[in-house]
Amino acid sequence: MTEIEKIQSKILMRMQEVLDNEQLQKLENVLVLEFHGVEIKQECTDLVTSERHWEKILRTFLASKRIENCSEGTLKSYNDCVTRLITSLNKRLQDITTNDIRYYLAMYQETRKISMSYLDTIRRYLSSFFAWVSDEGYIQKNPMRRLKKIKVPQVIKKPFTAAEMEHLRCSAECQRDIAIMEFLYSTAARIGEVIRLDRKDIDWSNKEVIIYGEKGKKERKVYLTDECAYHLKKYLFARTDMNPALFVSNKQPHSRLGKQAIQSMLRTLGKKTGIHAHPHKFRRTLLTDAGNRGIPLQEIQAYAGHQKPDTTMLYVTVSEENVKASFRRYIA
Repeated sequence: MTEIEKIQSKILMRMQEVLDNEQLQKLENVLVLEFHGVEIKQECTDLVTSERHWEKILRTFLASKRIENCSEGTLKSYNDCVTRLITSLNKRLQDITTNDIRYYLAMYQETRKISMSYLDTIRRYLSSFFAWVSDEGYIQKNPMRRLKKIKVPQVIKKPFTAAEMEHLRCSAECQRDIAIMEFLYSTAARIGEVIRLDRKDIDWSNKEVIIYGEKGKKERKVYLTDECAYHLKKYLFARTDMNPALFVSNKQPHSRLGKQAIQSMLRTLGKKTGIHAHPHKFRRTLLTDAGNRGIPLQEIQAYAGHQKPDTTMLYVTVSEENVKASFRRYIA
């Protein structure tokens, strides 16, 4: 630890009694920004642009992650985070220090005004990259090793209420939009999983769908509620196009709907109704409803396609009424 880092650490320790976690994080950002570059020895910040050796290393890293079955979206996030860091610091990979990354994260948070949660996501991507680079012997020391997890305030994200769900259905502009919302709720599928589905993927006799997971790339079986099956059939029977996709645009040439189109539809519907609506909220609502109705956590985890139960718990909002009823039944 350098002298500057020791000073910063002492300041943060002495301020812990009077500042909360968010204020401490802000103070740390300010300290890193103000002390950056204050060193006895002048740093060399000349980037070797002729070789671009770090780009070759990054491509190899992404190839290894692809073998681990990372989704294309995750691979793009890795690529963007690492590229932004190195081009911003303008230093060779082996010359990047812990304080450089602290400076970069602090500057990124200050200029872009991103949340602490998103900042920690960037930290995790960079940590994974530098751990791999260090293990592979491209650099001698991992500069991310001493960067601790950023403390993020735990905010419970609320699911839709039954009234909100009904309001959205009644306010939808067409049968397709109702079918999409019912499908998102019934299957608890991720939007990236839904847009890849075709009409032939629906098993109408059993009201089932096999989904190829966007994360982990594992198949799982999900089911259609009676309401979902009704609205989905009504939508599909009314279509006159020959596109095999499950959901398509209303206008010719009736192309397969993408993520942005569904997100835009829900955003517009949300403004119209005054309800915050996005695809993932339907997934959260189904998982919460399943937990409140007594479905075991292990089964909810399997239905959602989560690898760890801790991930499922982030989605399942426990009803206060259920907690009270259980307390009265088992304790009081």
